[in-house]
Amino acid sequence: MGILTELEPKNVFRYFEEISAIPRGSGDTQAMTEYLVQFAIDHNLDAIADEEGNVIMKKPGSEGYEESDIVILQGHMDMVCAAAPGVAHNFETDPITLAIEDDYITAVGTTLGGDDGIAVAYMLAILDDDTIAHPPLECVFTVDEETGLVGANLLDPSFIDGRRMINLDSEEEGIITTGCAGATIIITSIPVGRAVIKGLPVLVEIGGLKGGHSGAEIDKSRINADKLMGRYLYELDRKIAFSLCDVSGGDKDNVIPASSKAHLVIDDEDLEAVNNFTKEFTDAIRKEYAGTDDGLTIKIESGHPHKVSVMDPESQNKVITFLMHIPNGVQHMSGISKGLVQTSTNLGIIKTGQTQFLTTSMIRSSYTSEKDYVAAQIRSLTKYLGGSTQVSYTFPAWEYNENSELQKVMADVYEEMNGKKPVINVIHAGLECGVFVSKIEGLDAVSIGPDMIGIHTPDEKLSISSAKRTWDYLLKVLSALK
Repeated sequence: MGILTELEPKNVFRYFEEISAIPRGSGDTQAMTEYLVQFAIDHNLDAIADEEGNVIMKKPGSEGYEESDIVILQGHMDMVCAAAPGVAHNFETDPITLAIEDDYITAVGTTLGGDDGIAVAYMLAILDDDTIAHPPLECVFTVDEETGLVGANLLDPSFIDGRRMINLDSEEEGIITTGCAGATIIITSIPVGRAVIKGLPVLVEIGGLKGGHSGAEIDKSRINADKLMGRYLYELDRKIAFSLCDVSGGDKDNVIPASSKAHLVIDDEDLEAVNNFTKEFTDAIRKEYAGTDDGLTIKIESGHPHKVSVMDPESQNKVITFLMHIPNGVQHMSGISKGLVQTSTNLGIIKTGQTQFLTTSMIRSSYTSEKDYVAAQIRSLTKYLGGSTQVSYTFPAWEYNENSELQKVMADVYEEMNGKKPVINVIHAGLECGVFVSKIEGLDAVSIGPDMIGIHTPDEKLSISSAKRTWDYLLKVLSALK
């Protein structure tokens, strides 16, 4: 008996619990694809599974809706896999352990996968129920959304016949999203020279930060651990001599890094000074970020003197200079849409190899020109420091369509059900709608979803009551789309 068995709507939460037992981290969704294909077979549904693992299921319209225009329901099957510090969880084999806290479904020690497991559960519940009134449906389940909308980008648009799409990948009830930012992921590489010296090895670990989604939460002024490490190293270097072995932090380009670490070599007699500096630095940063990242910790752990491979002074200076100057965070707020981040960039990953220092940044913007400008800043800095850059992925912005008929119907239904108008919104985070709109001529798209908090972190929560209200709203919308 599942932990969600008694929750309403029963079928939605039954399927949510089923998929929570299936590995579906980005890049590891084969089992989910197989599950969805088997579902289609068991329910006598036409289905397409492409080489990437995307799945499209098609269901005829219910009685009275047979000749209605097709409605596409769409969401992604992959999830961000992150565990809380000290939690051992193998996302390739271990199921997500679900828990209920008041009105929320959570996971024990890991991300929940409500983003976007709730979309998968909604679609499966609709496909499984022949009593629901709806037009002909095309349910599109994509892979690897969290790593750059990969599945949507590679999906053959000829598989899709509909021109009305409801994306189910939003995280706030009562908001109809009608546009989003485009993004570019840029990777930098700076050569590193090395030498071997003898000294006291010291590990510096920055932790306790909130992190979060680099689109939805970039405007919350949270600390980027990788950028903070750059500042720490720069200020330490002005006071105490050290050699840098390596620096690393973050493992997702679309997540604000919550931790970072660096290995240093110092003289024995400087350990107390490093500890004192670290305490003073931590106190100063906590004051600067009071109310946003009060949990900041910077820990120092020393070893025993021995010979260690370190960067040569020139390489060390280049790495620290890069971390100090690479653009990060909000770059430009919209002058038209109050409160909307127009352009931002997130230094999501840094790592050090034997001969290269590598970083990955995700740049988001409502305008291609400004996105390209921020990319040019990163290229210019990297080139100045003797490095190189490459774009690993880019996807288009989804521009607001003021003539959307789908938006009008959904707004009217929402007002009828709730006695108030919904918020019509454009967001800074990326949504697959932008890819589909760019590939399918005449596509009219919107995005909705229930309340979720802490997505992409082990604090992720899905509101049970909001999931129920959103389900009722979705069914009402489908019945209205004749």
